[in-house]
Amino acid sequence: MDLWYPPDDEAPLLEWWTPLLLAASTARRERIPWPIHLDDFMLMGRVDRGSRPAVWIYKHRDSRRELNLDATGHAYKFTRTPNASSFGRFTACRIRQAVFLADLPTFVEPVWYDEPPPASVPPWPGTEEIADPIDDPSASAPSPSVAHPTRRRRPRAGARRGHLTLIQGGRAAG
Repeated sequence: MDLWYPPDDEAPLLEWWTPLLLAASTARRERIPWPIHLDDFMLMGRVDRGSRPAVWIYKHRDSRRELNLDATGHAYKFTRTPNASSFGRFTACRIRQAVFLADLPTFVEPVWYDEPPPASVPPWPGTEEIADPIDDPSASAPSPSVAHPTRRRRPRAGARRGHLTLIQGGRAAG
């Protein structure tokens, strides 16, 4: 294995950051809540592994943990091998595991692609959510044959949620 470090006297090239861009795109497609922000990472170098893909090493500025990626953005886990002839080895892993290895959940604010799960989950399957007659006048009582554990209620016009006030208007729901 050969190590390459970015020269101090040369401006950073886009090709040095392409693996991190590809990994950030993969994490977004897989809906991982902790985004990979390029400006939160430092390029530490690249490990050239002969016939196997080279691994780029990026260190997160806050967690001081590393994100190991090949040129196509695939993630690798580094495992030290103290009693072997080499310093360690890289094994392929999923981007979600690499995000956890880099300790991003501790330092990066999550982005929710859908609404976060409700704070109170029904304690057992089949528990029905009782409809509020104010929100849905047609729902006088829940039907015992239909359970809606993931039903989302629409906010009432004029209701306050935190610091925002919801007002009537906008698009008609269909």
